Amino acid sequence: MSSEPKTQHLTIFLAQEIVADIAMLVKDGSYTKHIELSLPKLGLAHLYIKIGARVSPPWVSIFDGIVSPDDVGKSNGISAVLIVRTSGRLFALTFGQGGRFLISESSIESRFGLIVTLNSVNSESLRCIDKQSLDNLESQSRIQSAYETTPDQFGIDIEQDMLKAIVGSPVQSSLGSRMTGTDSLSVSVKATVHNLKDLLDAYLTKFQIDLSKKGYEWVNNISNIKQSSSIIGALEQQLDTKLKTKDFSNIWLSIPEIIPWEMVKGFVFTHGRKLIHPDITMDGFLTTVKDKNIDIELLKQRKVSCADENHKNIFRTWPVYRCLYAEIDYDGSTYVLNDGKWFRIEPDFVKKTNIAYAQIPMSKLTLPVYQHNAEGEYNQDVAHQHPTKYALLDDKQKVFHGGGKGQVEICDLFGLDKNLIHIKRYGKSSVLSHLFSQGFVSGQLLQLDTEFRAKMKDKLPPSFKSLINVGARPLEKEFTVTFAVISEDQGMDLHLPFFSRVNINNTYRILKGYGYKVELLKILVDPTYAKTKKYPPEKVKKK
Repeated sequence: MSSEPKTQHLTIFLAQEIVADIAMLVKDGSYTKHIELSLPKLGLAHLYIKIGARVSPPWVSIFDGIVSPDDVGKSNGISAVLIVRTSGRLFALTFGQGGRFLISESSIESRFGLIVTLNSVNSESLRCIDKQSLDNLESQSRIQSAYETTPDQFGIDIEQDMLKAIVGSPVQSSLGSRMTGTDSLSVSVKATVHNLKDLLDAYLTKFQIDLSKKGYEWVNNISNIKQSSSIIGALEQQLDTKLKTKDFSNIWLSIPEIIPWEMVKGFVFTHGRKLIHPDITMDGFLTTVKDKNIDIELLKQRKVSCADENHKNIFRTWPVYRCLYAEIDYDGSTYVLNDGKWFRIEPDFVKKTNIAYAQIPMSKLTLPVYQHNAEGEYNQDVAHQHPTKYALLDDKQKVFHGGGKGQVEICDLFGLDKNLIHIKRYGKSSVLSHLFSQGFVSGQLLQLDTEFRAKMKDKLPPSFKSLINVGARPLEKEFTVTFAVISEDQGMDLHLPFFSRVNINNTYRILKGYGYKVELLKILVDPTYAKTKKYPPEKVKKK
């Protein structure tokens, strides 16, 4: 009679459906040994082993001069990958710390483990999630719970968060006692070679279940495309074709991060250093390329730098490619290039986002055209020109508020018609998210916090103070929150990057719930100012 199987800790990858040949899955020359095996129910399998050099453990260095490394001994680092085929698909089971490096990342199925885990665990028994926020694509976080709980307890925003990994307990004990799902499936399960086929077939079945059946359809809204993915080549080819033919529809350059405008007076491109551009635009870049073909490689080679009024490089220099934003329709899906990374957007989510964005009203305010070196200068100028209409409450008028006495910017301009106007120069999603966050935070505090209302009132000029009732919350639609974007783009339509459209939709919905009217405004740039400024070459002192 066979004994009870031992619990094994398995890490499992699923090869993409187009990967039919094992040679496409295992990196050539990455292994030391190759052993062909015949496994029960699975038949022919392949075990690839890599034996590392004999080394002392890293902790031995603490005993330098006291214990000889030879007395401690040395060991080989051994890693392996087992390749098996079942139900017409190839699986790779990796062992040891280096096992995953034996397989080709571009050949594995993206989010296999994540989908299997979502379809296997009890939705009320989650212990840990990794998420990436759309309002700042550099923002990734891991949240752990001391006890098993539900997804909403982790603060997942289904409109703005990408789920990257999840940990939970399977409903069926035969699938394991604990699962971690990312691209790979890591699972603690009672396993032997005799039940391996049944396990893999069960995991494949879970992978093929539509996520909407468990209410997880939002997980497919957006997904990060790995740099190693085969789709990247096809997308870059599409993008290159548009660049070479100068078809810049849904393609533009913009500032990739928040910058100190009080220091930065413009931007200079390599091979165009006599010109300072007031903003990062495709037209500005085109002045530096002459007769060259524009392609991705050129954008990666060329740089753009922040410049001061003396034409000196300050603050940041970026590859032009990092400033590139593109939306590409390919093979029935929409793909977005943002900050050098590609994302696949589910078509229905694109449609839903665009419909919601179109419903946000455009403001009927008429603010002066922009012909300034910084947002602060513009705000100050508007308030100076119209002192009975607008109060200046921008960055220099921040209030200290909250337990940690953090600084809160109320708005940039406060209108006599109770309009909180937040102003930002056009930029990528991470830049505009700062604008929307500013409006959300101040709007929430104004509605809910008596102390904040008192501090706001103290900051206002005498003729504006009566607009704030410290002792009472604002009435429904009493105040308006206006998000104003300074843009060189011609026309009155305000085109925002996809992730910014998702972000503003979410902010709009929340602020409306607080009782605000919420509007968008495009501030035009003076055509004369938008032209580049020419400077003589810098003089080099002779030594």
